[in-house]
Amino acid sequence: RLVFDDKAFAGPGRAAELDSWQYIFTHDVWAWTGSTFGLYRPLLLLQLSAETKVFGAWLQGYHLSNILQHLIVTLLLYGFLQFLLRSSGVQSPAPRLGALLASLVFAVHPIHAEVVNSIFNRSEMMVAMLALSGLWWLLHFLDRHPARAWTGLAVTYFLAMLCRETALVIPGLAVILILMIKPGALVIRVRKCLPVLG
Repeated sequence: RLVFDDKAFAGPGRAAELDSWQYIFTHDVWAWTGSTFGLYRPLLLLQLSAETKVFGAWLQGYHLSNILQHLIVTLLLYGFLQFLLRSSGVQSPAPRLGALLASLVFAVHPIHAEVVNSIFNRSEMMVAMLALSGLWWLLHFLDRHPARAWTGLAVTYFLAMLCRETALVIPGLAVILILMIKPGALVIRVRKCLPVLG
């Protein structure tokens, strides 16, 4: 069953114009209503357009897609947390167990109910996928290939900004993680953060 904004953006009876890529990339999410709220989410709209072509009137398909995306975010979180714990020097099996427990709590926490149940709110999961991927990439390559590390983060940051405005915090999270987990003097860690300004 579709709820709230889902009715306007998903399924065969949708009111939003999602058939034109040009329209999706040049208009506000709510432009078809005649009002603008400053919400620019073209990747969300592209995904909804593709799913409408695939699922049509089969509403369960949209919800299965949400569940799959939530599973992907949970698995990414598990891997990222394991990576962070190992990077900070925590010995085995603690990184696995800690990451597993945190990921399980994340997976079943009721705060995610609206995001998983609402097709339109999946943009939060899209940002989470891109943020976790980008931050993991950055921390993995930062010491050996700093240009590759920051380029990967920049690409995922750009894509996340095309999903939802909350992606704005990703560069700040990158700086916090570098300052918290990278070894060395504070001056060296701060220097590693300087490319974020670009």
